[in-house]
Amino acid sequence: MAASTTVETAEKIINDQSLAEDELWAELEKEEIPSHIREARLSALKHQSEQFHKLKDLNFGDYTLLPDEKSFLDLTTNTSVEHCVVHFFHSDFRRCAIVDSHLGKLCKKYFETKFAKLDVEKSNFLVTRLKIQMLPAIFCFKKGVVVDRVVGFEELGNTDDFPTMLLERRLAKSGVIELSENEDPSKKSIFGGSKSVVRQSQEDSSDEDD
Repeated sequence: MAASTTVETAEKIINDQSLAEDELWAELEKEEIPSHIREARLSALKHQSEQFHKLKDLNFGDYTLLPDEKSFLDLTTNTSVEHCVVHFFHSDFRRCAIVDSHLGKLCKKYFETKFAKLDVEKSNFLVTRLKIQMLPAIFCFKKGVVVDRVVGFEELGNTDDFPTMLLERRLAKSGVIELSENEDPSKKSIFGGSKSVVRQSQEDSSDEDD
């Protein structure tokens, strides 16, 4: 599953890893955690920083206009690109511009997923190969393989003024992004809170009864 690291958080880790380490140490100091676990978490942070550097070099965090089909193939076959969302658009289509505005927001929220777009006028081979017959067409890729597609606005309420969250949840179903617990309806209880919090509350109540 794709993680939900924002561009702001990623840049903080990339640009000032020492600060991120200090914050992690401060957090770990609040808990009684064995030293080997602390070292493992610090090691994971360093690895994450290295990965984020690679992704930033590939323009992750930006909504990229791909100039041609070769750029598309280079992106989707790059082993460093695990999750990718590509919007096939036409510059004269108003609904494509609407999708652009939403994906432009989501690329800042989901740093570890690459968001890009490709003009269908410059990608005849791919349009035929992917059987694109309606626009806008959003394709979801995992490790270079198409796992899902969102075509038109039928799944987005069939309206031009749908909220970004609607597209966000739809992409999350494909597994190319991961919603936070607060935003994922499947992780909320009927009382509105997260299931994990409600479960913990129930356990605490049970302990008191004992």
